[in-house]
Amino acid sequence: MKTLFAAILFSALSFGTFAQTTTKQTTTTKTTTVTKTVADSYRCPVCGYTDTKAGNCTKDKTTLVKVGDYYCPECYMTSKKAGKCSMCGVDMKKMEAATASTTKK
Repeated sequence: MKTLFAAILFSALSFGTFAQTTTKQTTTTKTTTVTKTVADSYRCPVCGYTDTKAGNCTKDKTTLVKVGDYYCPECYMTSKKAGKCSMCGVDMKKMEAATASTTKK
């Protein structure tokens, strides 16, 4: 009888001990909000097509240049700095934002 009582007491204490050591796991997800501004527009150096994402022009398949970056008018290579084209040596031009009169789609 003493053994049975000791076993029940030991079981109850062990359950109580492990019940207190449970941990609650919480996961938080970090959300990033991307905001597009007017400066995040891209233009085709050939025809002036304007888009809000990088890629190729739908008309002439030329790579779109981000407004504010520089491009070579001969080979359409792009750069973030002004100067001469590293491929052909022509002066780079700055891509300007499209106005209402120059927008062609």
